[in-house]
Amino acid sequence: MNTAYKGYSYLDVALADGIATIHINRPETANACDAVGHRELSTILRAIQSDDSVRAAVITGRGSTFSAGGDLKLIEEMHASPPDAIRIMREAREVVQSHIDCEKPVVAAINGIAMGASLAFALLCDYVIIERDVKIADGHIRAALSAGDGGTMIWPLTVGLTKAKRFLMTGDSIEAEEAERLGLVTEVVDQGRSLERAIQVATRFAEGPQAAIRATKTALNQWLRLAQMTSFDFSLALEFLVAVGDDVPKALQDLRNRGIGAMPADPGLSHGDDRKKSHTAAEPAGE
Repeated sequence: MNTAYKGYSYLDVALADGIATIHINRPETANACDAVGHRELSTILRAIQSDDSVRAAVITGRGSTFSAGGDLKLIEEMHASPPDAIRIMREAREVVQSHIDCEKPVVAAINGIAMGASLAFALLCDYVIIERDVKIADGHIRAALSAGDGGTMIWPLTVGLTKAKRFLMTGDSIEAEEAERLGLVTEVVDQGRSLERAIQVATRFAEGPQAAIRATKTALNQWLRLAQMTSFDFSLALEFLVAVGDDVPKALQDLRNRGIGAMPADPGLSHGDDRKKSHTAAEPAGE
């Protein structure tokens, strides 16, 4: 392995044939993102960009989950310690900035539930593959946090402002085929096939004309730069302010006890609220 990746633990990186395959590697917690993981997500694409042996990258989750989002301890750190909150906000900004600056194609294989910061990371990828039985959600609202990990940037660009408000302001989940229909993800595959398909796509990118692919991505990412200026930096500042509010501890306690959090269920949903299925006391709310 390239020595640039030896210090990673939350992320496990394997290199082969010009492709870096990145596994989110904390399966005992449904790949929930702790402080170490948050830092690694903010640096991995810089490492990929600077590694001349890599022409494309794939990210997926170890086991049956992509990532359950930020774990509760990470959110508690934000609430209790302004210096920690500032550090986390800076890392969140770098997660997005490194995506925008990375010229190499990055493919996401969403193989199980995806929430919060890790979901934002996946949705910012250039080609997003999701398995048919998977549901995804930006769960910031459930932890009484405002969306600030890139969701306010990428959702309106892909699904439009009206639908973005529907999901970001409620934290409701969206099924894979609906996410593809709305344009939030690129492609839906059968259960267990997301990584295989992602490797196929990444191989195609790796074998293609590198200068042309990277230049095209760089030009397209100007849309992300524009959205970054209009909403993302503002959303980070607002999340910092909201994170120190009184609603956060109550929401985290509810997540531990019932797995629901701050946002009430929608009484109009005929199939009931499926949020309890997504969280346990060891899992997190979606930061």
